[in-house]
Amino acid sequence: MVNNDAEAGMRLKEMQTAIRNLPEIFKTPFLLYFDGYKYNEIADTLGEPLGTIKSRIHFARKLLKEQIQRA
Repeated sequence: MVNNDAEAGMRLKEMQTAIRNLPEIFKTPFLLYFDGYKYNEIADTLGEPLGTIKSRIHFARKLLKEQIQRA
C-alpha cells in the first residue's frame, strides 16, 4: 500500500507541475473546466467564443498528456 501511496503522490506532483507550466491562455480555461464549469460558462466568464474555449481546453489536455508521458 505504501508504494501505491508514494507513487500516487509523485503522479499528483507531476500533474500539478504540468498544469502550473501551461501557458496562461490554456491554463485558465482548463482549470475552470476542471473545477466543473461548462464550456459555455467558461466562454461567458472569459468573454471568448465557445469554439475558442473548446479548442484551448483540448490543446491544454494534449499538452498535459505530452508532458506527463515525457516524465
